[in-house]
Order: sequence, then structure tokens, then C-alpha cells
Amino acid sequence: MKTNRYALLFLFIGLLLCSVSYGQGLPGGIRLPSGMHSGGGGLGGGGTRGGVQLDDSTKNIYGPNTALHFFEDDILNNRDSVRYRVDTTLDNFHRWTWLDRSWDRLVNLGNLGTATRNVFFQPRTEVGAELGFRAYDPYAIRADEVQYFNTRSPFTDMTFFMGGRGRNILRFGFNQNINPRLNAGFQFQRFTSNKQYGTFSAVNSEANLAQNWTFLAHTNYTSKDKKYTLLGHFRHLNHQVKEQGGLQEDSTGAIRDIYNYQGPARLGDNTRSWERRNVFHLYHQYRLANGFQLFQQAEYRRVINRYDDTDPQRGATNGVYPFPVYDQDTTRQEVDYRIVENKMGIKGTFSGFNYRAYLRQRIYNMKDSYNVTDTTLATYRYGTRFENILGLWVSYYLKDSTQHLTAEAQHLLGRDFLIRGELSTRWVKAGYQTAFWTPDLLMQRYISNHMQWRNNFNLTGANTIYGSIPLRLGRLTLEPEMQYHLVTNYVYYDTTGRPQQLGGSFSLLRFGGAMRWNANRWNASALTYYTLNSNPDVLRIPPLFVSAQLTYDFIYAKVLFIQLGTAVHYKSSYLADAYMPLTQQFYLQNNSMVDRYAVVDVFANMRIRRVRLLLKMTHLNEGLGVPGYFTTPGYLGLRRTFTFGISWPLFD
Repeated sequence: MKTNRYALLFLFIGLLLCSVSYGQGLPGGIRLPSGMHSGGGGLGGGGTRGGVQLDDSTKNIYGPNTALHFFEDDILNNRDSVRYRVDTTLDNFHRWTWLDRSWDRLVNLGNLGTATRNVFFQPRTEVGAELGFRAYDPYAIRADEVQYFNTRSPFTDMTFFMGGRGRNILRFGFNQNINPRLNAGFQFQRFTSNKQYGTFSAVNSEANLAQNWTFLAHTNYTSKDKKYTLLGHFRHLNHQVKEQGGLQEDSTGAIRDIYNYQGPARLGDNTRSWERRNVFHLYHQYRLANGFQLFQQAEYRRVINRYDDTDPQRGATNGVYPFPVYDQDTTRQEVDYRIVENKMGIKGTFSGFNYRAYLRQRIYNMKDSYNVTDTTLATYRYGTRFENILGLWVSYYLKDSTQHLTAEAQHLLGRDFLIRGELSTRWVKAGYQTAFWTPDLLMQRYISNHMQWRNNFNLTGANTIYGSIPLRLGRLTLEPEMQYHLVTNYVYYDTTGRPQQLGGSFSLLRFGGAMRWNANRWNASALTYYTLNSNPDVLRIPPLFVSAQLTYDFIYAKVLFIQLGTAVHYKSSYLADAYMPLTQQFYLQNNSMVDRYAVVDVFANMRIRRVRLLLKMTHLNEGLGVPGYFTTPGYLGLRRTFTFGISWPLFD
């Protein structure tokens, strides 16, 4: 396995060196005279292609500006002409993991591919019941992340990151216009990570911690008269994690060496969580007249979530979860969730207004299978449910597309509702949302070999007010912001890992903001928040949160663009939620304080033509002061490790 990784790395480096050596350079695309398309033939500045002589004076005709993409929201919100170029900038290229890209507003179990949660409270933005498995959401492709392309030439995107301690990500994507109005493409991703602690051999599969396969296939079509538009895609997630349960505690109740990366895990090697998601998605619209269109969104989604433990007594003895109820030797569980959604309505623009009105229908069911003996499974079914949701969305542009007033309403007939309004201008952004939603299906009904519950919770509600003011002071840009939430009938997982509902309300006030500063080649940016919580007994948030970076840009030998930088993130001490692998939920605990700690990374982002390279040292400050830190009670943060990365776009 390790040999294959290094062989792939050497292949990337070899091809890169070849591309730099030749005048034409694969990363920049084959250089052809205007109006010509690439064909067969070899590389080299003096070569010919289709009878046309190639030399150093020939211009690139294909590149980031000829491989444009858009999102479904652009079409849905009548921004039909909006197109985005391929990103070849160095900014934030070092943020290659999901935690990095969130600026550490996500928390995981200390390693790539493990369960995640949001640091801050987030109210729901859609009405209707949801399944409740969200720990692996960041690793799946969302519908609003799917890029639909319109390319003048085939576009291939190859990205590879090789991090230390077995962390690797490989992405490959290809897009091509079949004709000027029809495009098709695909993207796949594979990533892995290895254990940091626990008993295992580093030379075989025992070291594997997380494995992920993600696949996306997409297409888009526009009719010749531009009245009809169709977007479609298929998303697939296959994610598996060997659950460790954190570091094992000794008989005195204290962790044997609080930062002992050689210590044993609380769960056995054959304890696994596995989740598979398959999603078929379709959007199309037809323009009947200027300012009036018919549209439909349809989606079929299936989620299968499994948990297996061949030694549940060990997990129970070590306090990971309660002792088995039915089978004392094995725990097997599977949740199968299926949903069909259909949204159809009218939309368009009129006299400065952008509007949308629709009916959204949902049909779903859930089946929970759990073992009562080693060979017998019992089943609980959450019967087929129907939901009808009415929605209205209106936006009014004040002067241009950057300044607008937006209002939205959603109502699940007989139950949930949501009302939201937002004003966005160059001087201020402010909004208000009130929402009441159905608690997750997993919170309402669950049964397994270890725990079970049946609940009839009331709707959870939240009133949210938020605002920000961008201020430019010379080279410094500040954007102070405030969020206030009044949360009602909050549902949470208590210290036993079971869902409970809090009667009454509590409030959250978060203030802080973003900062950007530049001076010649220096650039700095930061996010800083302070949170006041009126009820920390049911919701735990670190009072102080800081995530910042500083970079210096320069050019070496006129061809190598380099960005040197350092990044730091810090959270103050708090009673962070523990993790229940059986249900993939984070729950309250009152025994382990996750202490304040600052993690420092250093990096070098580089670019040769259109090829981007990354050299990064994560957790540079390991061993300075305290020897380490915990991200979640019992789960150690990542040790010092080195990462190499490369992103290579090909435009012909």
C-alpha cells in the first residue's frame, strides 16, 4: 500500500518536471494558434500538430477562462449568465482537509475521516423531518456544491495530497462539452487515514482508520433557443471508520499517559461504522415568457448506516456505551432510510423582483435492524410518511446584484414553518429568521443491542438575529458581526447518550468578526468570536474562538510563485461533547475538560504555470509547553506531520 503511494507521488513529480522542461508545458495546455483544437501528436516546442508548427510565440487559447462552471442555485435564482472560472490561485490551497477549509469551525475526533460536529449552534434552514446522521456530512458532496461546466475544450483536474501518518486524498475529475449546449463530466475522490494510537501493526491493514470513496457524475443541457435548461447528477458516498472509542482508561479512572499515542484504544479493532449514500438529482426549467418560468427539482436519496462490534463487552466495560441487552458477544445494527422529494413551481423576474413559489412534497421511510442473537435480526420500521411544504422566495435588487433585500417563507402543512428576511448592501448586512422544526427521526425512535427509546418531542424553535458591518480602513478591512439565538424546546443528547428535550428557552449571543489586512506582499486574515451562553448545561460552546493566518508572497526565478505562511487556531477551555460511536452522535459529559490550546501550522503554497504545489507542516508546536491536546474527550489531536500536495489542471 505504501509502495503504491510513493509510486504515485513519483509519477506526479516526474510528469511535473517534464512539463516544466518542455516549452509547451502540459499544465498550461497545448499551445495552438487561434481557432485550432488539440489533436494527436507528441510534446515539444518544435513539434507539429495537425500540420501546424508550434513555437514559443504561440498563445494559449485554453485555460481557466475557457473552462467555466456554474451552480444550480445560479439557475434557480435567475442568475443564468453567472459563470465562474477554474480556481488556480494560491490562496488557501494549504487548507486541504475539511477542518482546514472550515477554518476549524468543525470539530472531529483528531484525524481525517472521523466523525465531525459544528463548534457553533446552527438553526435549521429547511423545514421537515431529517434522519439525524450528520457526523460524516462534510465528506459527502452536497447538491449546492455540484459544479456544472461549459467548456471550450476537455478539462481534467487532478489533485493529490499525501499527508503524514497515512492521510492521503486523491481527486480526479473530467468535463467535456459533447456539443455547445450539452456538457457531461465526472469526479471521484478517495481518501484514507491511519490510526494514531491503539494496538496495531503499521505494515498491514490494522493501521487503517478511515476510508472514503466519493463519486459524482453530472450533466447539463440548454436548448438552442435557451428556453429549456436541464441539470442532473448522481452522488455517491461510501465511508468507513474503525471506531476506537478514544484512549483506554486504567483502573483508577485516569488516562494512563494523558498524551500517550502508544496507548490502547477503548474499542477493539473489529468495531466499525459504515455509511453509504446514493442520490439521484434532477433540475429543469422552461421559460414560457420573459420573467416567467416553470421549474422542477426531483431527488431520490438512500442512506444506509451500519455499526458492528464483535466485542461489545469491551466497549461497555470501558464506558463507551451501555452493556448489551440482547446479544452479549456481537452488536450489529443497520438503519436504512429512503426519501423521494419533488419540488415544482413558478419563478422569474419582474420589475426588479426575483421571485419563486413552489410546492415541495416529501415521501420517506426508515427501517432499523438490530441483532437479538448472533444469527437473528429484529426490525423496527418507521412507516412511510408524507409531507407537503409550501414555499415562497422573493428578492429585490436595490441598485445592482450586490445589494438586495430577500424574504423567504416555508410551511410544512400542519407542523413546521420558517420565515427569513435579509438586507445586504455595501454598508451593512442584517437578517432575521424564525423557525420551528421537527426533531430528527433518530431522536424520536431508536432501538439497538445497547440502547432504545421512543419519544414524542415537540417542535424545536429558534429566533435568530444577525448582522455585520464591513469597514475599510486603508489596508485593513474589518467586518464586525453579531448573532443572537433564542432557542426553544431544544433537543440534545444527555450524559447517557440519549435524547432529551429542554422545556423553555435559552439564549446564545456571539459577537466578533473577520479581519483582512494586506501590505505589499504581506497578507493576514482572521476569524475571532466570543460566545455568551445562558444555559451551558445543555449546549457547550468554547467562549473564545480564534482562527488566523499570515502569508508572504514572492516570485522566484520569474516562474515559481511562492506563498509562505503560518496558520493558527485556538479554542478556550470547555466541557466539549463526548462521542457515541453506536449512534454517531455527540453528547453531553461533565468529566473531561478540553483544555485551551493553540495549534500552529506552517506552509508553502507554490505555483509553476497552472500547477499548484503544497508543502506543509501541521502542528509545528507539538511538545512546546504541553505535549499535545484533545479535540474531543478521549480523542487526541493530530501530531506533528508533513504534507505534500499537488493540483494539476489540464485544459485540452
